[in-house]
Amino acid sequence: MTRHPAARAVGGAALLLFALPGAAFPATLSPVKPCYVSVTSATREAVDVSGEGFTPNSKVDLSVDGSVALAGAQVDPAGNLPAQVLQAPYQPKGERGFPITASEQGNPASTATLSPRVTALNLGIQPRRSRPSRRILFRGRGFTGASGVYAHYVFGGRVRKTVAFGRPNGPCGTFTVRHRQIPVRHPRTGSWTLQVDQQKRYSRAPASVFVRVSIVVQRVFRVR
Repeated sequence: MTRHPAARAVGGAALLLFALPGAAFPATLSPVKPCYVSVTSATREAVDVSGEGFTPNSKVDLSVDGSVALAGAQVDPAGNLPAQVLQAPYQPKGERGFPITASEQGNPASTATLSPRVTALNLGIQPRRSRPSRRILFRGRGFTGASGVYAHYVFGGRVRKTVAFGRPNGPCGTFTVRHRQIPVRHPRTGSWTLQVDQQKRYSRAPASVFVRVSIVVQRVFRVR
């Protein structure tokens, strides 16, 4: 039987490869939401950050928008970073991207970064003063839930009308729609509350994000 030295060499190399310790994988962070909501400086959406590929039992510093948000998060023996709860940065208006960085202490080469976006929660109405029956422009952002956007018109503590504003667009939940300012025939004078949220059924404490706007209906007498 003819021997094949080349075949023996290939087989030996394969055995040697499997005998070597596994090389460390680059540190990575698990994907997060594409966009987070900032309501006020004190009320911002939570960001769950986890990762893998770090040195086993090391510690990691987590930064949000360039500032350390959590120092010394513990990595487990398998090199995984368990989920850590951080907060999105404050965004007073509009939207932008921001970095989330995990950097291993004593080993800056083991660093991972994500770049989601943050948006202010906002509802704009144009014009601010008009007849209740007039179709005006509503613009919103920060409605990042899976459902559509709904407008609830409340007067005297009771919801009088709910209309659909449609589904928000893009990762940061924006919408633009024209609708009657108050879609009720002969609305009563006084203070109305417009609550825009992502729940089809009105609730005073919705589970989704929401914005409330006061609309005052007055009788206007014209002198001819």
